[in-house]
Amino acid sequence: MTSQPKPHRIQLFPVLGGLVFLVVGVLYLLQAAGVLHPTSRVVLPLEAAGLVLAALFSAGYSRRSRTRRDRSQASSDR
Repeated sequence: MTSQPKPHRIQLFPVLGGLVFLVVGVLYLLQAAGVLHPTSRVVLPLEAAGLVLAALFSAGYSRRSRTRRDRSQASSDR
């Protein structure tokens, strides 16, 4: 029998962290264009909060997928 290939797991933190930095970059581009006037007092705490949320979502996603994997291995061992 041939074994099925393992599904590729997405690493969520780099994806969400990259999106946070992309948003911050766009905010600074809009500031340079004169469209928005965000201050670093607002942007930097929002960036830090976004990274913390990304880490929490990533940890929850990792834990949930690990639990599913453990359950499927336990059922196949029976």
